[in-house]
Amino acid sequence: MLLVWGCRGAKEPAGSDRYRRAPIREVTQEQLQLDSRLIDAKTQQQNGNLEAAIAGYQKILAQDPKMAAAHYELGRIFMQEGYSDSALMHAKEAVALNDGNVWYKQSLATIYELRHDGKGLTATWEAIVKQNPDNLDYYYALSNAYLKANNVEAAIGALNRVEKRIGVSEPISLQKQRLWEAIGRNDKAQKEVEALSEALPQEKKYNAILAELNMKRQNYSKAKYYYDRIAEYDPEDEYINISIANYYKVTGQPEKAFESLKKGFLNPRLDGNSKLQLLGSFYTDEEFYGVYSKQAFELMDIAMKQCTDTVGYALFYGDVLMRQQKYKEAAQQFKLHLTQDSSQYEVWEALLICESEIDDNESELLSYAKRAEALFPLHPLPHYLQGFMAVQHGHNEEALKHLEACQKIGFNKGYLEAEVYGLLATTYHRLGKVEEAYKAYNHYLQIRPDDYGMLNNYAYILAEDNVRLEEALEMSRRTIDAEPNNATFLDTYAWILHQLGRDKEALTYMERAVKNDKEGSETLKEHLETVRNAAR
Repeated sequence: MLLVWGCRGAKEPAGSDRYRRAPIREVTQEQLQLDSRLIDAKTQQQNGNLEAAIAGYQKILAQDPKMAAAHYELGRIFMQEGYSDSALMHAKEAVALNDGNVWYKQSLATIYELRHDGKGLTATWEAIVKQNPDNLDYYYALSNAYLKANNVEAAIGALNRVEKRIGVSEPISLQKQRLWEAIGRNDKAQKEVEALSEALPQEKKYNAILAELNMKRQNYSKAKYYYDRIAEYDPEDEYINISIANYYKVTGQPEKAFESLKKGFLNPRLDGNSKLQLLGSFYTDEEFYGVYSKQAFELMDIAMKQCTDTVGYALFYGDVLMRQQKYKEAAQQFKLHLTQDSSQYEVWEALLICESEIDDNESELLSYAKRAEALFPLHPLPHYLQGFMAVQHGHNEEALKHLEACQKIGFNKGYLEAEVYGLLATTYHRLGKVEEAYKAYNHYLQIRPDDYGMLNNYAYILAEDNVRLEEALEMSRRTIDAEPNNATFLDTYAWILHQLGRDKEALTYMERAVKNDKEGSETLKEHLETVRNAAR
């Protein structure tokens, strides 16, 4: 699409001479009669009585075919009514009869424009400019005429004629720049801005335009030259370091990009909210949370210290802090967000995860887990956490209620499934629900067959219950194969052998267990004494 300037046509002054005849004739009775009819026709036209106006003008032309004013007005009426051929005929006749009247030519130009006659339009405006070489508005109108005629270079030429009269100016140069770009002459477009930059060196915006133009054209060294000029002229400019950072990023210099970005973020002239928005656009998600996460998180901290809308960015900042394992600080951000919007379960879950990672925080964790459960009863994590804490305190019935709730809810893509069944195994066994406990252990080990701690626990419980001892021995064997010096695993293996009556064999493993026990467990010592006595 070609770029047309806003209308800058001249306004018709009071007492216009658009009806002036050329040449001036002696006033006669006939002339006075014609003038009177002209006034009557014009009055009818202004009152909207167009048929009467047309009839009046036609009577005038019947009496005097060379009255240019009547042709002019008829041209305007016929154009208004959609009779463009008649309009053009009368407008051309008006100009031919009074070539010096600029209003007649402007009316003719308007008719050419409405008829999409580019040749007639431009020729008419050229005639107007030639007749009025000192009126700059007419040059702008001429430029627009050439644009409408799809002759961009001629449109630029009209603006060049203005420049010869008034010198380089921003509106003209920028319009020429846009026009050159519209026809793909980027070299010419750049020269227009360069001319502005040289004519007005104190205006840094031209250097900014040139820098961006060169960045788009991958002429990076030239772009850097203009960025440096801005920085030299105004080192405190709030955006220059951001632009230079982008230059470094595009040219594969990530460390320099970070340093420039950090310098920009430390500039108090750039507000915190803008910094956060810039940060979100500077790095992709993969970069922000991946290869450049250390730098991005540091910049995030800087921006948040100056942010006036901390609630608006609390969720974003909480996620950043959580990824840095700053759980306490992240929890504060999630709480801040929840003061404004508690409708997103994902925020509650993030808060619960953070709270669960904070030491000596059980009461607060339990409080938030209960609130989350009340709002979102069909999500497993609030139930799981309450069940976990109940297991820790031996509140087995309470634990079972929440853990079985998790079972009913289900485990999306296995989320928390192993954890829940691990706790269920312990809870069922404490409550004397032995078969349910065994099923829970089996379910857990189907999910995590190489969890040697759970294998050891299950094997030991079977040994204590004195059931399925061969199966227990096989599970325990796997644990000591994996960790041959683990005192707890050796103790379990030895105790199963003892339950099987293989005490001499058990004694060897029991002695190894005690030898590798760094904590001096009394239970292991008692087991050793029992096995020794049985092996004699």
